[in-house]
Amino acid sequence: MRIDNRKNKNGGKREGAGRPKGSKNINSMASVKKLEELKFDPIEMMVQKYTYIEAQLNKHHSGERVLGGGAFAQLIATQGTLINNLMMYGYKKIPDKLEQEITEKKPVAITLTRRGKDD
Repeated sequence: MRIDNRKNKNGGKREGAGRPKGSKNINSMASVKKLEELKFDPIEMMVQKYTYIEAQLNKHHSGERVLGGGAFAQLIATQGTLINNLMMYGYKKIPDKLEQEITEKKPVAITLTRRGKDD
């Protein structure tokens, strides 16, 4: 026979149970520690890469350095990716879809009829 020692025997969500909201788990704390040991700041590195790409594009526009079409397109695409990645540190993510369809519900009438034996 199994004895149930729980205070709340109803099951489901219990107040105070689980990891506190916003706390970091062991894996994320370890990865942050490793980045600190390596003296690597991902945000700083993304900004440096963005600045480097901006300088290369400025050289291209001034005629100092001519980039091929593929290289130019790749630099623009990478710069856009860096901007998107950096934005999540400064702004909340906007939901992909905000549309809501509002339909008016009309009542449905159902008429029940009884068939006779002859039908």
